[in-house]
Amino acid sequence: MDDADRFPLAVVYAALILLGGVLGIWGAFLVPLRLPGGIEGLADVIAVGGNLVVGVLAARSTRTVQAAAMPGLGWLVAVLLVLTVVRPADEVIIPGRIPSDPGIGPVGTLFLLGGAVGAVVAVLLAGRFTRGAGPPTPQG
Repeated sequence: MDDADRFPLAVVYAALILLGGVLGIWGAFLVPLRLPGGIEGLADVIAVGGNLVVGVLAARSTRTVQAAAMPGLGWLVAVLLVLTVVRPADEVIIPGRIPSDPGIGPVGTLFLLGGAVGAVVAVLLAGRFTRGAGPPTPQG
């Protein structure tokens, strides 16, 4: 693969990292959301499903395992930034517990664990999809 073929793949990787970051930030702000009927956990579905689906689709379309890891990396960086750097010291994006809402702690914990699990499963599945596949061929 020469340098001309690597540029588009690098752009795809960057876009996947950004998409993972968007999923991470979006999900982090949805942790306290309660749907009608008291249903909670939409952030967990986005974390697991988003990382898994985007990672698998990225691996299938680029035929590289690295592409499957990019959304998970973007998600992880975004969530870590939201948890530590971006927010002011007295504000919490993903709360550990709130006395008036006992379900928010497990939702936040599952969001963090589920996003990581979704990213790892996407990479593992990508290994199955890309076995024996050669490098992507340029479309011309």
